[in-house]
Amino acid sequence: MERGSRMSEVTFHKVTKILGGVAVLDRASFSVNKGGKVGLIGENGSGKSTILKLITGMLEPDSGQVSVASSAQLGYLPQTMDSHSDLTPFEEALSARPRLFDTWRRMKSFDVGDVKEGAPDKEDAVAYAEALADFYELGGDQFEREARDSLQMLGLSQQIELPAHALSGGERARVALAKTLLVGASFLILDEPDNHLDTDGIVWLEKMLKRYRGTLLVVTHDRELLDHVVDSIIEIESGKTTVQRGACSDYLRRKRERLDRQMQEYLGQQKRVRKLKEAIHQASCKARKIENETIDFYYRKRALKVARKAVMIRRRIERELKGEKRIDRPPTTRDEIKVELAPERWDKKSVLQLEGLSKSFGERLLLEDVNLRVSRGERIALLGPNGVGKTTLMEIALGIQSADEGEVWLSKGANVFYCDQEGAGLDPELTVYDTLAKETNLTHNQVHYLLARLLFKRDAVRKRISQLSGGERGRLVLALLANSRADLLMLDEPTNHLDLPGIETLQKALSDFSGAMLLISHDRRLVREVATETFELCDTCLQRIAAPCGS
Repeated sequence: MERGSRMSEVTFHKVTKILGGVAVLDRASFSVNKGGKVGLIGENGSGKSTILKLITGMLEPDSGQVSVASSAQLGYLPQTMDSHSDLTPFEEALSARPRLFDTWRRMKSFDVGDVKEGAPDKEDAVAYAEALADFYELGGDQFEREARDSLQMLGLSQQIELPAHALSGGERARVALAKTLLVGASFLILDEPDNHLDTDGIVWLEKMLKRYRGTLLVVTHDRELLDHVVDSIIEIESGKTTVQRGACSDYLRRKRERLDRQMQEYLGQQKRVRKLKEAIHQASCKARKIENETIDFYYRKRALKVARKAVMIRRRIERELKGEKRIDRPPTTRDEIKVELAPERWDKKSVLQLEGLSKSFGERLLLEDVNLRVSRGERIALLGPNGVGKTTLMEIALGIQSADEGEVWLSKGANVFYCDQEGAGLDPELTVYDTLAKETNLTHNQVHYLLARLLFKRDAVRKRISQLSGGERGRLVLALLANSRADLLMLDEPTNHLDLPGIETLQKALSDFSGAMLLISHDRRLVREVATETFELCDTCLQRIAAPCGS
């Protein structure tokens, strides 16, 4: 990696990176201008995180050049991290400014009560006063407020003073996000910063990034965030990069239009080539027939002319299929994949009914007198902050957990498909093929055809579930969903592990679903496009939102 001083914050020039024998990047070239806000998109495993690691110097290119502006101060949030910090979330956030944090710890090392009460140790009193003055001079009082506000908006108000070992993996990830945003970097590099965030947290993150004045390169599958924050898109596909200004939705729409045009042009060229080949075949047959049926010089000369015509047509085909005139078939993308949900038909309109549900864990009341009815044709979105009890409510409806009070009624004969946050409770020891064969009525050939449509490679079919990447697991859930014949879908964060094409495919399928659905999701666009009604779980109660996201 080289440091540069041009107007670009980072430049890739013909960069190739090989990982595991595969060229993740193949002579990729692009640049990110200073002050630009760029979204980096691509299918899972396409190389997005690799690009970020090349910029930060965690990886080196096998060939080509990565140049980062010499003035750039990087703030990097990885997708996954190993955190061994003993600091509390508040201390971790303050450590984003090392000098200020050291001053803060120097202040805390004194017995403040003794100092304020006029203890006889004058040296301690003087040292404390100096530390306090330094803290205020560094803007510590304002930064403390910013740190507390950030942690609160990320749903960590209850954990702000807890030791690190008491935090979950998701909570540690949110602490890392808060710290990264507080660093004051001139160039933010964020790898899926919306992971583990609820809707309020994502909205807050969006506002923070819109106000941010530096350079931003962000990887995210949240389409609303991309549309509202970034001004350019870089897509990585088959090791190549494409750069285009504008919102993500506009880019994807133009891409689909371009691929549609390319497909039409490709099919047109193939049709012309077929006609030319037919003409060659007819000319060749005619020439052979003349030669075989006569020795007359006049007619054999005519046969020669016909044969020459066939040669000319063959050369025309060669010109058609060479160089710039050749039109390649556009690559198969998951944008083209159709997942059609076909619920079983049965007469009963009401599918699921919850009456007077209450649930407590110890002294904490999670749900109180919750009532909900889900009928055929209704797609109900269940919203609320992390930890409020949405998953618990869904598990009570499924019988996985029991309520302290209330009743659950589920229509007899209803076929239920449940997708938990980890992906439909899949058996980690089964292979992809065996999972589909067990959970569906598909034949051997149908299973392989379905996996091919979902872009599973041949070697992935025999992988155990425990060996799948997040993207592969998400696509397998799509395959199970498409063949569930479910009347009632119970989906808890179904977009987890899905990339943009997978989310688009799922959204289209759910929008056309004619059965009943209960959906938990923080994907704002998915909720808006799919839900017919929206409820929010807040302060132990379930309330209908007056303006459903799907209206």
